[in-house]
Amino acid sequence: MKISKSFLFLTFFLVTFFSCNNEPVDFTLEENSTSENNDIKWWILVHPSYGNPGIYLYNETESTIENTLPLPTQADSPHALEFDGEFLWLGGMGGNESIYKLNPEDGTVVSELTNIRTEGISYLNGELYYSFYGRIYQMSQDGTPIQEIILETDNNPSDIAINNSSLYYVYNGAIDPIIKINQTDSTEETIAETEVTALYTLAIDNDNLIVITNSNAIRRFDINSGERLSDTETIIEGWITAIVPYNRLSE
Repeated sequence: MKISKSFLFLTFFLVTFFSCNNEPVDFTLEENSTSENNDIKWWILVHPSYGNPGIYLYNETESTIENTLPLPTQADSPHALEFDGEFLWLGGMGGNESIYKLNPEDGTVVSELTNIRTEGISYLNGELYYSFYGRIYQMSQDGTPIQEIILETDNNPSDIAINNSSLYYVYNGAIDPIIKINQTDSTEETIAETEVTALYTLAIDNDNLIVITNSNAIRRFDINSGERLSDTETIIEGWITAIVPYNRLSE
């Protein structure tokens, strides 16, 4: 193969330039590290009753705690947590409770929706959903009511989650189930029996339904079949009352 004089001259120039500047010549392509981006992370809420309360940024892949946010001093009994990709939303069941919009960097309160008691919060398309005694309420982020969903049963949801247009909830019952609500006709379907006594948590991530066991393990179920997939122990101590995916993109 014949090599042109122009190519030889350019090669000589580049080598000479870098040599004169005492800079090492590295012609390898730099690969972006994706290991951190592939880590599975969660926001986990620990109630003040036991252990060390706060909102933990937990790396499940590495089994490490990356950050801990303080709870608002006025939060009496925090049970509900959601992440919209930009802010955290915290709710509780205290006597004079509020829903707090929090800065995920340091936990400071950005705004507050007063006089709302709930054990579950979820978020979809810029709007909030929260549960309270047999009902699920939809409202705007400024607290303007949109609709009220009355459950088919007398169940009191202890947490809720949304996947596209489907609502799911859990409650403390005989089999502690995960239940799907058909929003077209309000019928309910049991998806899985969690085998978690006094169930308080529910999240959805990558077509998996997620709950926390009594030993603080992350338990996964297939969202379509209800099949139990795995249990992953965590290092979180205390009473976990909510778990939320960390990697939700801001809309």
